[in-house]
Amino acid sequence: MTAKRKVPVSAFKPGTTDTASPPAVTLTSKQEAFAQAIVSGKTQADAYRKAFSAEKMKDATIHKRASELMADGEVTGRVEALRAPVVAKLQYGLEEAMLEAADSFRVAKAKENGGAMVAAVQLRAKLNGLLVEKRQDVTNPFKQAIGNMSAEKAQEMLDALEQMQVIQAKAKNAD
Repeated sequence: MTAKRKVPVSAFKPGTTDTASPPAVTLTSKQEAFAQAIVSGKTQADAYRKAFSAEKMKDATIHKRASELMADGEVTGRVEALRAPVVAKLQYGLEEAMLEAADSFRVAKAKENGGAMVAAVQLRAKLNGLLVEKRQDVTNPFKQAIGNMSAEKAQEMLDALEQMQVIQAKAKNAD
């Protein structure tokens, strides 16, 4: 087994996902490459292939080793550290949405736009769980009928369809 050596901060490429803080743990350069590939969106197996010399390995071996590597607490910690700034930027919570809806209401009220005021109130009500949209598929009447059908009735219909298929097949073979 090779000794772990620290990945120097200078090895990080600016403008990529590796601009997050340098690893606080000791990772090999291959482990770091694996973590970077995971954060970039690659599967564990593809990240392993990218970071390690895996050309001669069987897929099952690659999957096993990639899984083992991802189970390593230091590697997992590094992946989480790389993802943290991205996740933080993507956080959009209820509080922010409520504030924006309230701002929208104030603007609509100031402009005396009743429709926009109603829309802002509806949005706040939805965000608070007071309004729940119910949707019904009206494009397929058969789907609606089947959804309300008892199991016995559905089985009768399936049996009838099977009989029709047998009759059609016999008719086709008779030709």
